[in-house]
Amino acid sequence: MTAHEWITLVGLGITALLTIAPGLMAVHAKLAVVAAQVAQLCEKVEKLSSAHEQRLPMCIDHQSRLERQEVQVGEMMERLRALEG
Repeated sequence: MTAHEWITLVGLGITALLTIAPGLMAVHAKLAVVAAQVAQLCEKVEKLSSAHEQRLPMCIDHQSRLERQEVQVGEMMERLRALEG
């Protein structure tokens, strides 16, 4: 290959690179924003998970209390029916 052909190839390569580079930079910037948002979402999910783990025993306790109260109310209803009958 002659020097003229090499210069032409290098020129075409540089032109192609300069044409594609701004688009690649825009994609890179968008990916950086998406990565930052994913990191924020991961932090929020971790906080929600820890809050859920803290509240779960309390909810289980409340559920068992409600079930006991339902049993007690059922027994009281039976007694009232027995008194009426």
